[in-house]
Amino acid sequence: MSGKNSFFYKTIFLRPQFLKMRKIYYGIKALRLFSLPLSLSGIVMGALLANSFGYFSWLLFGLALLTAAALHLTCNLANDVGDYQSGNDSFESIGYETMLISGKLSVREVVIMIGILTAIAVVTGSVFIYLAFKDIFSTGSLIMFLTGLLAVLAAIFYTIGKKPYGYRALGDLAVFLFFGITAVAGTFFLLTKSLPAAIFLPAVSMGFLITGVVNVNNIRDMENDRKYRKTVPILIGERNAKHYHAVLVLLPFILMSVYNILQSKPLPSYLFLCLLPVAVYHVIKVYQKKGLALNKAMGGLILITVLFVFSAI
Repeated sequence: MSGKNSFFYKTIFLRPQFLKMRKIYYGIKALRLFSLPLSLSGIVMGALLANSFGYFSWLLFGLALLTAAALHLTCNLANDVGDYQSGNDSFESIGYETMLISGKLSVREVVIMIGILTAIAVVTGSVFIYLAFKDIFSTGSLIMFLTGLLAVLAAIFYTIGKKPYGYRALGDLAVFLFFGITAVAGTFFLLTKSLPAAIFLPAVSMGFLITGVVNVNNIRDMENDRKYRKTVPILIGERNAKHYHAVLVLLPFILMSVYNILQSKPLPSYLFLCLLPVAVYHVIKVYQKKGLALNKAMGGLILITVLFVFSAI
């Protein structure tokens, strides 16, 4: 016999040690590590901006990456739990099975993972802030501690709770503020102890691009989301959501060009403009596609965002 009724399966793969290994594998799969480059892009951009001003620390940079990664993975898991409990998650709606849909992980197991990741984010974020300011009671430290607390709460309660803000068309705003503005400007501030107004141009650019990924996801899921929650595409309609998407993807190229002009560097980097034709092509594809066919467009925008960071500074 073969399959789950076979002697080999029952005697080997159902042993406690193998079950634990499989749970670890399922846990890693549930994290969706492939999405990490998106959330870490803002941290990298903030660090590169700080380095361009002559400030950099590998230790602080590493702590910033760990904190952002823990928050992002917490958000991924919390989103799965919230969608699963509300009935919003199904194979038909997202095109793949989460570990909760398949039953490979229980809600309790995922919640434990959320608790561990949240603790990691709190510890690494606190150490980051302390090492940056050397005084936990300074104005800068208190501001960043408060910002970090809000980021943790935003990650957890995106789709969890009685009235999750992700179901009330506020997900775009949260992603823009925390993975764009806070990631870029916050990292720059912690490394340099300063925050010139011009830094918000690349911060807003990053916020727009990352929000664009969320918007593609929401356009893709419109049919299913109508039953359970409100998103920006549902509020403004699919056509307007695609116009909105074009702004999110293309405006960053203008903002970064303005930033480079304001810096008056001898050799400012305009290499990111080489990505503009690719971004335009991406926008055209979003206009042409719908439903699960938008998955490729979402992956393409993640790649554009990552390349934008390394070519813009």
